[in-house]
Amino acid sequence: MLGVPKPSTIASKAAWTSALCAPAGYDGVKATMNIRESIQSQFSGKAFERPLFYTHKGGLRFELSLGGDWLDQFDLALRKSHEICEEIIDKEIVACYRIFSNEPLVSSISTFRELRNIGLFPKKVKEKEHWLERVAVDEGWIEGETEDYWHTIAIRLPKSSLKKLLWCSMAQDLGVKPCPLVNIYLFDLTKGVEAWPYDVRGMDVIGNKAILSQLYKKFDSYLLD
Repeated sequence: MLGVPKPSTIASKAAWTSALCAPAGYDGVKATMNIRESIQSQFSGKAFERPLFYTHKGGLRFELSLGGDWLDQFDLALRKSHEICEEIIDKEIVACYRIFSNEPLVSSISTFRELRNIGLFPKKVKEKEHWLERVAVDEGWIEGETEDYWHTIAIRLPKSSLKKLLWCSMAQDLGVKPCPLVNIYLFDLTKGVEAWPYDVRGMDVIGNKAILSQLYKKFDSYLLD
């Protein structure tokens, strides 16, 4: 019957829902640290406030592209953001995928399949969390009267995933593939530093003042005037 999904499709969606929303360890290993609580504590509950740079005193905003055609912008932004993040991340990245939606998380299956296909949402990970936050009704960029939410999936990945994560961030406005439709925030929770590469234009970095001071001195020519 038209419009009625096949049993295999239903089973597939159920499996994805279970995988996406598992509170700890996709492989059943109990999480040793709550990612959300750690982020909330280290960044005073403002890790995802926008614009990030203006809500955190002492934060840094780096200019990533300097004109030219879209390929020049993409290439330069990817190179500069990777250079900076190499200094921020030591061994492990906590990546937070944020999706703005008024639909259940299962509606974003295609996005997470795309992430999985490039190794950024593996079937078995050390730790993974999902949480939901209702968007404040007074946020000026929200249109309409629907109940909108931010879905956040936090996942621990090896540092070797860094360039792929940055690629996906830089691709957002350019249509470069792969281009999963998520906002990506990067954390080194051991150092207490967060980076948000929002697109080819720039990247905000907040957190540990000693680390920010080092970045300021080393990459002063990249800072937005």
